[in-house]
Amino acid sequence: MIRKFTPSDIEKVLEIWLEGSKQSHDFVNAEYWQNMLPSVRKYYLPNTDSYVFEDKHQIKGFISAIDDKYIGALFVAKKYQNQKIGSKLLGYIKKIYPELTLKVFCKNTSALRFYQKHGFKIMAEQTDESTHEQELLMSWALACKTGHHKRYPSDS
Repeated sequence: MIRKFTPSDIEKVLEIWLEGSKQSHDFVNAEYWQNMLPSVRKYYLPNTDSYVFEDKHQIKGFISAIDDKYIGALFVAKKYQNQKIGSKLLGYIKKIYPELTLKVFCKNTSALRFYQKHGFKIMAEQTDESTHEQELLMSWALACKTGHHKRYPSDS
């Protein structure tokens, strides 16, 4: 079941975020993510539209949107990955917002493929200011099929 994030979910969501950030961004020093944790707790989560995937009273993943169109986070707990939870969360939020954007690190190829599979197109490449890593700005819009740059042969 997907439901709106509540303040009582914060510890589990932060645990999933930290574990997922370290796992999927292993090219960034793990200390960076640990140092970001207080900001995510105090500023980020309270100012987003977040939803959790809960099954049998266990939060298995979450997605967060900022300003009604930017996906700032989509994470699934490691032991529940590859069970379509991320796809369900993304599908859920696509029903709420007709346009979505996000950023994904170029080195996070599994996330890049995931978003492409779900209709996101690469709009630009840039450098993330805090990590100095290359990232891609991606966009999805209801019924939009054009307006993107090809980066990989699999880009549609």
